[in-house]
Amino acid sequence: MRVMIAVLVFLAGCASTPNGDVGAARNAWAGATYDEVVSAWGTPVRSTKTPDGRDLYTWSSETVASRGAFFPSIGIFGGSGVGVGFGTGVTMAPGAGGEFLRCERTLIFENGRVVDQVWQGPADYCASFRR
Repeated sequence: MRVMIAVLVFLAGCASTPNGDVGAARNAWAGATYDEVVSAWGTPVRSTKTPDGRDLYTWSSETVASRGAFFPSIGIFGGSGVGVGFGTGVTMAPGAGGEFLRCERTLIFENGRVVDQVWQGPADYCASFRR
């Protein structure tokens, strides 16, 4: 029984661990050209020029992600002996709906290359925009 509890605690921890590293995704774009970014993300939604001549371009992406719930299940059965089984999974709970996610990336270009960036949004979703 202790082993089963340990396994369930371990699996619950795995289910809540973030899947993405937004810092690594952001760093991968350092030094990229405008054309490389447009090739990956499409046309920016906004742009402006700073007084010192740098170009700022903003890309915005949105999605609705299903919200799953972690439901461990434990079963005890009998017959010619007694056995214990368990299962885990991420399942949609009735009425769970979805969660609106938005990642906005503003890249600052100097001499045609990314020199600075500001990313706003959930880390897991924004990390999906890695190079």
